[in-house]
Amino acid sequence: ATYLLTFCGILFKAKSRRILSKIDDEEEMEAVNVSKHKQVRELADSLIQEYLISENGAKEMEHRRRLSMDNSAMDFDGGPDKLPAVFNRASSARSTLQNRSGVLSESVVRDFSLASVTAKSLGSRAKDRVIDEETLSLQSFVPGAAGNIDVVFNKKKRTLLEKMFAVDRDVRKGNLVKHLTKEKKAEYYSNFDILPQKSMTDEPDSVNADIERALVIEGSALAHFLGKENEPLLEELLFSVASNCESVIACRVSPKQKALLVKLAKNFVKPTPVTLAIGDGANDVGMIQEAQVGVGISGLEGQQAVNSSDFAIAQFRYLETLLLVHGRWNFVRLSKVVLFSFYKNSMLACLLMIYSKSAYYSGIPLFDMWVLSAFNFVCGWPIFFLGMFDRDLEKEYVRENPHLYASGIHNEPMGMRVIIRWLALTVLQSNIIYYLCASCFADGGTQSSALKGIKLDEIGDGEGGGVKMFGTTVFVVMNWSLAMKVLFEHGSIINGKFPAFRNIFRKDIKEGFWSRCGYTWYGFFYLSIFFNFFFVYTYQLIGEEYGSTSFAPFVHLTFHMLHTRVITWVVLVLATAASTIADVSGKVFSNMFYPTQTQVHKEYQELVWKKERRKNERRLDCMRTHQEIIV
Repeated sequence: ATYLLTFCGILFKAKSRRILSKIDDEEEMEAVNVSKHKQVRELADSLIQEYLISENGAKEMEHRRRLSMDNSAMDFDGGPDKLPAVFNRASSARSTLQNRSGVLSESVVRDFSLASVTAKSLGSRAKDRVIDEETLSLQSFVPGAAGNIDVVFNKKKRTLLEKMFAVDRDVRKGNLVKHLTKEKKAEYYSNFDILPQKSMTDEPDSVNADIERALVIEGSALAHFLGKENEPLLEELLFSVASNCESVIACRVSPKQKALLVKLAKNFVKPTPVTLAIGDGANDVGMIQEAQVGVGISGLEGQQAVNSSDFAIAQFRYLETLLLVHGRWNFVRLSKVVLFSFYKNSMLACLLMIYSKSAYYSGIPLFDMWVLSAFNFVCGWPIFFLGMFDRDLEKEYVRENPHLYASGIHNEPMGMRVIIRWLALTVLQSNIIYYLCASCFADGGTQSSALKGIKLDEIGDGEGGGVKMFGTTVFVVMNWSLAMKVLFEHGSIINGKFPAFRNIFRKDIKEGFWSRCGYTWYGFFYLSIFFNFFFVYTYQLIGEEYGSTSFAPFVHLTFHMLHTRVITWVVLVLATAASTIADVSGKVFSNMFYPTQTQVHKEYQELVWKKERRKNERRLDCMRTHQEIIV
């Protein structure tokens, strides 16, 4: 019946209208984007035609046609004896290595110009000289060189392209075709004979759509595209070209142009991305401030970039660790802190809502106002230390598996499934805590013998059946349950080293107290559970000392709650255990049947560690056996 009513349009009318409206908006947006793309293409075609008609464009096309016809002068097929002038440098290196009686002295090395030295001039000298290391590395550039090139040439030095850039003027102007073979050169020039496209979707067969492209642009060229409010299509044209490239290099740009490039990505990338800018100087401040995430490098150019950034690192190579390791850790920690903050306040509100029904909605508070004022303090320390030090996976494992960063992009720690699970747990634990406490205290449950009566054969006074004592007991149970929840949310528990103050008595221990402190247990026991008891006892003493103040209703309340009623301790243990079991059961079910990516990697990391421990144990056993045999 539901399917039939839905098919007839009777059910889900509002939902269907929303979906249809969303589809119409997407189609309208797509039509607008197609129109903009057509305008950008027409603008690009008009600019190209204007350039080709100009004098500089005609000269460039003539120069390209002349180079395409002249293939014999750039042929490499003649072997190493017919090299172009650009490889004089390599010939010099080869001749220097072949003539062990080199011609380079220490004084000559300082004035040595590899671009001007030839093999003939090197071979005409006879004295033994020092061979420059830079010259030695050039042996790998000689075609047909014998030996293991990987051993001779240091890959950390300049690449072949950089060498050619340094010695060849045409290469510095972007003309790399002269160093290609005939076949490659013909393939390259065939891409220039492209007919005009009829539409945006039509693409010539001679163009390889999967080819990797790069864009190199100077600041003088960017000045014609960026900051043109009257012609916004120019910025979109630049973005269209840049978005089709694997990398974009902008050189000799002003600080304002750097910021405009970041703004370009923020405006035209859909959906709006999270941009990151990194710099080390004052000219990068505008770019760092424009991006959502700014990273400054402290170096020789001062501290302006660091002072304007969100994060500061010492070297550029630390960026990988900052993003993949510490960035991921902080996102997971922050997600847990946010969820727990809503969770603890929701549990408090749920307990008040459940109690209001028992109080017939009279407005009588369940918790004392001073006890309630300590709620965030006593319940906030455990999650504070979790947000500071928790690690779900180790640093080495995260660096070996960088795809773990995708969990943050997919919003795994704060997904809808996780939020619903926390909400369900809030409602479940609130009902468990309240009704278990209420059922134990009802029907004369407060009239129980005391610990003192059990020991000395005396009956406790049985006082303490009021709302304040009941509410304080519920408050303590809630505090214990929240502390246990944080403990089970920890990805790594900081046990520290006991005793933490040992460095005071032993000078050979270099670690201080803050390095040996077990922050997890300090926050769990001392700052949460123990401080909660310290607070209620102090509250009682203040009420006894100043009875006429607002502390008077709490006089002797802590004593009767914890000293004259055994059932209070029973409820504290049972209610906390029941709420914790509900939490752990949900975690076990989720991890077994619906595990997240992080959970799978946690289990795999544990298996890897077990294998490593077994290997180490076997290695130690072998070493002990070998030593026993020697002895």
